[in-house]
Parts: sequence; structure tokens; C-alpha cells
Amino acid sequence: MSTQLIIVLTLFFLSSVSFSAEKVPQFKQYKVNKIYKGKNHPLVMDKFGRSYKTRLRAAIKEQKPSFAGKYLVTGWGCGTSGCNTGAIIDATTGQAYQWPVILFSVYPLKAEFEEKDEAGQEQLYRRNSRLMIFAGGIESGVDANATDDKNNYDVVKFYEFNNGKFTLLKTMPYGKGKEPSPEVK
Repeated sequence: MSTQLIIVLTLFFLSSVSFSAEKVPQFKQYKVNKIYKGKNHPLVMDKFGRSYKTRLRAAIKEQKPSFAGKYLVTGWGCGTSGCNTGAIIDATTGQAYQWPVILFSVYPLKAEFEEKDEAGQEQLYRRNSRLMIFAGGIESGVDANATDDKNNYDVVKFYEFNNGKFTLLKTMPYGKGKEPSPEVK
């Protein structure tokens, strides 16, 4: 993840806090003290693991923990629909957990993301924190708290991952994105 992107999003979050009384969850509030440095465990072949075994096994083979002390983060596109989904994998057990949301593109692109392929979609996390941030257009995915996707068009969602579950901490407006025009068939 680029340092420039982190700086831009941090400035955005800080400016959001200065204009409102809302507190923004911070990575340091969800600190993990122990970082796993051992060998990655083979994938657990439960229903989710079997469904995405090629992507998940590739992440286990190629990555080291980059989230919450012991988790690998991997993502993939949803075909031609312009969305992204993914999982985190516990490097110590091989258990995979689906992201709580599906990211889709925000149009028009905000200037700070025009150089990127993500089309306005973002995900932030740290190796030493249980906080994961999803920003952009968000579909419900497995997030039981995101039932009205129209209201999740241009938002930032803050999740804590703990005890095998993502817990939604906060949802905030993300930026000035407009809803895309319906596709012409």
C-alpha cells in the first residue's frame, strides 16, 4: 500500500474529525502486540476454503501476515462487474474468513485515486492492528449491518476483527462521489 495513499486518507479522516464531533476509530486503539513469524499453515478446507481454494492457497504460498498480527489479506475481482471481494487467512491455523463487504467502484474518481487501478475502492489495515477499513462503494456481502446498499454507495466502514468475526464499528460518508448512471443495455 502506498505511503501517499495512507497520508491522503489520514488527512481526510483528520479533516472529517475536525468538522464533526464524531470520533474515527484509530489503528492504535485495536493494537496487536504479538506478530506471527512462523511458517504459514495449509488452508482449512471448509466450505469457504473449498470455494476459493486457488486464490487462498496462492496467498498462503506467497504472503506473510500483514493484518492483526497473524493474518494474510487477499482479494480478487468479481468477474466483469467491477467489484472486489476477498478474505483474510489465519497463518497459524489456515482458517480463512470472508471479508464482511464487497467493494465496488465509485464514480467519478476522486482526484487522489486517478492514478490507481482501484477506481476509488480502498481497503486499509496494519500488521499490528485488528482494525480494517473499507472505503468506496460497499455492497452487503456478509455484513448483516449493511442492508440498504444505496446508503452504502460512498462510505467508509470501520471493522474490528476479533475471535473470528468482523464487527462493524462505524460507518461514515467517504467523499463527493456521485452514483453512477444506470448501464445502458
